[in-house]
Order: sequence, then structure tokens, then C-alpha cells
Amino acid sequence: MPGRPVTTKTTTNTAAMPWLIFAGCCVLSFLGFGIIVNTPGLYFTSLRTSFGVDQSAVSLTVTVQMIVGSLMLLAGGRILEKIDSRLVLSVCVAVIALCFMGCSRVTAFWQFYVLFALIGAAYAVPVLLAPQVLLSNWFHERLGLVMGIALGLSGLSGAVAQPLVTLLIDRWGWRGAYLATGIAFLVLALPFTLFLRFAPDPARGEKAYGQRNASALGAGSAARAAGKSGRVQTPARAVSLEPSAAFRTPSFVLYVIVMILLQIASGLVQHVATFEKDAGLTALAASAVVTGIMLGAAAGKASIGALLDRLDVRVVVLSFVAVALVGWSGMWLCHQPGVAAFLGFLAGLGQGYLLVAVPWLIRGSFGPAHYSRILARANVFSQLMLALATGLHGVLYDATGGSFALSFTLVVAGYVISAVLGLLAWHRRPVRADEGRW
Repeated sequence: MPGRPVTTKTTTNTAAMPWLIFAGCCVLSFLGFGIIVNTPGLYFTSLRTSFGVDQSAVSLTVTVQMIVGSLMLLAGGRILEKIDSRLVLSVCVAVIALCFMGCSRVTAFWQFYVLFALIGAAYAVPVLLAPQVLLSNWFHERLGLVMGIALGLSGLSGAVAQPLVTLLIDRWGWRGAYLATGIAFLVLALPFTLFLRFAPDPARGEKAYGQRNASALGAGSAARAAGKSGRVQTPARAVSLEPSAAFRTPSFVLYVIVMILLQIASGLVQHVATFEKDAGLTALAASAVVTGIMLGAAAGKASIGALLDRLDVRVVVLSFVAVALVGWSGMWLCHQPGVAAFLGFLAGLGQGYLLVAVPWLIRGSFGPAHYSRILARANVFSQLMLALATGLHGVLYDATGGSFALSFTLVVAGYVISAVLGLLAWHRRPVRADEGRW
């Protein structure tokens, strides 16, 4: 009730809620990328042997997952806004876990396509969208820092999950590994999704971290209804652009192009081990380069958000792009085991631009009110490009007689062009809550 005193216990609990949301987003990012995104390739050899199919057939399962996930993002932002996010995220986690368990019972290979399509539909919201959107709603200050840490765990999870899943496959076979990862995903993720509400609820005395009063929040950050719905109100003073208007701006188009260009590099990551082995590195040394990329991605995503909160946007973006260019160019030219792994780390650092900086720039360019829907629409193009880029590099490799030279050229050019277009999009942003950020 208005004017009713808030007890110390309530104040403590509400003050802790943003950090509980942050913890839950960290878990979703770590498990989602570690189990769903970074480990499918580990099963390929076993599946080829068991079902007598070729590499393109098994890799198509991942393509199906990515394409369905991309299409799901078209509705994902609206789903999060309209339906209780706790229910949405919990159902998605349950579906993902059941599909992994179902993979352990497959009797014909076509069943994998069905299961991976369901995984694609289920993982899009909790893994690709929810962490950025929920953190945006619950953090008015230090958004870049918490977003960077949460999304940075996606890179670290790859370095952790790959050897663990490999061990499971070696000990229990691919069926046992699928069953174990499905159970682990359900047990570890579900307890957190049960309290991940979309936005603070003023009726409970909640507000975003660093927010002085509820009226200053964007529409994506204030509750529309009390408690259970997790929906949001639209404050009169919210400075945000409607999605339909945002989609027609030059800035939105430029951000989409930036994401497409940067996904060319993400697709090449899947081929780095092959590239290094072709250059004469051992399998162990080649895998160390990939691990370096994943660790660099974790460090880059964890740091770039905090830097964006404090420094000039141009300095941060250009610095990370420069580091990425050194990493990718160096990997292309140098094949000394230790040096190549370090260069992979530098290349991974640059991924912070795509996965943290661009979402941060989008929120700052269009406001927080409809961030979930605007980011989701941009991510549709991004994820579709990722699905295509992995196959594209394989086609280029075959067409050029077993060379990745054209792929590396595209990656380097993509980073240069994306730096220019990203800064141009930010400079032309329609919402300018902070004129001091250039």
C-alpha cells in the first residue's frame, strides 16, 4: 500500500533480488552454452559409426537446431513480456532436458532431427535471449559489468564442458552421455528458473539495482501487474522507441549487419582445429587453440561490458576489434603451438564485441522499454547467419582445394567493417539518454 513502511527484512530481500537474478542468468548462460551450444560436435564421430551416416548428416542436426532457434526468437521477446517468465523458462528447461534424454533412446537417425528441432525451439528464449533481457530490466547501473560476466561464462563453460562430455562418452558411450547431460541440465537449471521474474515488481518494493525510483525505469523494468505475472508497466517518463519504429531506423539495420559480419568469425571457430591440424599441429595442440578461443571469449565478454559502462564507446569497440584482428591474423600466419593458443585467446577476446557490446549498444540506442523484442528481432538474423556460416566455411574449404585462406580473409574484413558500422549506428542512435557517451 502507498505510504506503508517497508520492514528491514523486506528491504534486504528486495535489495538482493537483482543479484539473485544475476546468479540465475549466470547459470542459464553457463549451462546453456556449455551443454547445448559447445558440445554437439563431440558426438559426431560416435553417431556416424553407430548409424552409418556421413559428417554432413550429423552436422545438419546442429543446423536444424540453430535455424529453429532463430525463428523462435521472432516470438521470444513478446513471449517473455506477456507470459510469466518463470513459467516460460522452466518449461523450456524441462523440454531441453527431456530431449537430451530422448537422444539416448534414438533408434533411427531421423529422430535426431526432430529432437534437435525441439531443442532449438526451447533453448532460444532461456539461453539466447533471457539473460540479456532480464539483466537489462533488473540493473540500471553496472549493466555492462553483470551482462559481461553472465555472458562471459558461456565461453568458460565450453572449456569446462568439452572435456567432461568427452569423458562421459568414453566411459558410458554416447547414449549414456546424452542421458547424463539431460539429467544434469534439469537438476542444475530448474531451481533457478523458478525465481527468474521478468522485471522488478513495485508492489513488493522492488526496483532495479541503482534505480532511485520506479518512475525512472523503462517499461521493460517496471512491473505491469503484481507478483505472479512477471509483466511490466509502462511509466509515463520512459524514454524508449516502439519496436515497429526501431526496426525502421538506420541504426537497427546497421546493428543487424554488424551481427551478421561478426558471426562469420563465430562460424569459423568450429573449423579452427581442422585448420591447425592441416598446418601440422598435433590434435592436442590444435584443441588447445580452440580452448584458447573459448577462454578468450570468456575474458572478453566479462570485461567489455564493464569497460562500456565507464569508457568512451569508440575506445572500447576499437580496442577489442584491434585485439581480435591481431588474434585472427596471427592464427592464420603462425602455427607454433603455444603462440597459436595465445593468438586464439586474443581472437576469443574479440567475441565480446558481438555477444556483449552489440546488445549493450542496442539497449542504449532504443531504450529499455521494448529491449526484449528489439534484441530478439536482431538475434534472428544473427543466429541464422551463424547457422549458415559454419557450413559456408566448409564449402569454401572444399572449393579452394583444402584452404581456409578465404575464410580468414572474410573474418578480418568483417571485423573492420563491423567496427565502422557499429560506431556509426551508435552515433545515429534515436534514443539519447546520455549525450555524454558521444
